[in-house]
Amino acid sequence: MRILITGGCGFIGSNLAIFLKEKIKNVKITSIDNLSRKGSQLNHKRLSRKGIKN
Repeated sequence: MRILITGGCGFIGSNLAIFLKEKIKNVKITSIDNLSRKGSQLNHKRLSRKGIKN
C-alpha cells in the first residue's frame, strides 16, 4: 500500500505518518510539505528516521 500525506511535516501530518507506519504492514508513506519553518524541518528529520520519505 502507498500513502501520500500533504502537510506531512506539520504536527498532525507527521504524527499521522508515524501512526500509519507503525500500524500498517508493508506501507510506503510519502509526505509533501513546505519546509521553510523550523518545526517542519525538525519533523522532517524525525520522519526520515522512521523510514518515511519526504
